[in-house]
Amino acid sequence: MKKLIIIMGLLIGSNLAIAQQKYFTFIVDGKHGITDTLGTEVVKPTYYTSEVLAEKNQIYLQNFSKVPDAIFNTKTGTRQFYESVYDDQVKIKDVPYSSITNKGKTFLVSEESNKIVNLTEDYSDFKNVGQYIIAKFYPKFVPSKGSGVDKKGNPLPPRIESIPEKNIAVLTNDATLKMLVKGAFKSYLPLYKAKEEKKQDEPRVVEMVLVNIMDRDKTPDFDYLLLSKLSTHSLYNSKMVLVKTFVLAKATEETLLEASKKIVKHNLSTTSSSDYNAPPMMMVAPSMGRTRSDKDEVVVKKPFKPFFYIEKLANGNTLFALQETEEISNHIFEAKPGVDVSLNESRNTIKIGKDGKKDSEFSFNPKTGMIYLPKAYLTLLGITII
Repeated sequence: MKKLIIIMGLLIGSNLAIAQQKYFTFIVDGKHGITDTLGTEVVKPTYYTSEVLAEKNQIYLQNFSKVPDAIFNTKTGTRQFYESVYDDQVKIKDVPYSSITNKGKTFLVSEESNKIVNLTEDYSDFKNVGQYIIAKFYPKFVPSKGSGVDKKGNPLPPRIESIPEKNIAVLTNDATLKMLVKGAFKSYLPLYKAKEEKKQDEPRVVEMVLVNIMDRDKTPDFDYLLLSKLSTHSLYNSKMVLVKTFVLAKATEETLLEASKKIVKHNLSTTSSSDYNAPPMMMVAPSMGRTRSDKDEVVVKKPFKPFFYIEKLANGNTLFALQETEEISNHIFEAKPGVDVSLNESRNTIKIGKDGKKDSEFSFNPKTGMIYLPKAYLTLLGITII
């Protein structure tokens, strides 16, 4: 019951926060823009995608191209432009960080506070792997010396420099992002201690486990990490101390696992046992309402709860409405025939689909049903406010 109350409180709080918002993103023909609650267009729908960071009162507007990205401040109604803005690139101490590039310099910014982490290397492709962060980076370019002169003393043309490939670095999971291992590694394989395998002549015990789907995104702490380049492989322990480097040509995951087992003299696995945790049991409350006994019947009437609905009308139009009471239905808008209308009550959004066009989407007030869409796009989407 306590958990149910908490969940209901979160939902009510979420709806209240939405009702108090001043700015909302909207999509027209696949392009993202921003409107205020009065239907005034604040940012034209020209962006490829958008991401709302409610805790920081920000909206990321992204194009993934040479066109600058932007961060919109929902408190001041202003935009700041950057070369690129990417949300949720890595988690430092379980806090998500965005990657922002401005004037050629890339840095990380917390999505929960104003904390900034400056990068000492050209890091990219961050991955949270167990207790560490693994990132790719370009080695710092060191130009070669001149090519010398020919027999006549004339300078030779400069050598053609090869483009360096990205390497792998293992970093600490904190704001320092201290590099623990740096080398010309191209791939990695986390390894975990496993129960020792029993001899074949002993009875085999089969253990049934349940996978906790909710924890699949969590990467468990590894016991060993194998870093590889071509035929050379380096095995590190959980403290990132080198155990041994060995050579194994045309290695597969299976052969690397077997080689690592022999080195540490312990059974290893590429899957942690913590990946197999049974999900918590859910208690279902007894159903409320009608109960029946041998002699009589008791009917408990539930209080009416307002709800939104979509209805196909006889004239071919689609109606979006709010059923306020059992008798009163508040009609909000109608969409013309050929316009597909989808309702998402959990996100308080309406999706509009039209033949030959990419999907459009906008938010609505979870209490009144008032839609947040600039009036200029109503006709384009085939919508008439009632």
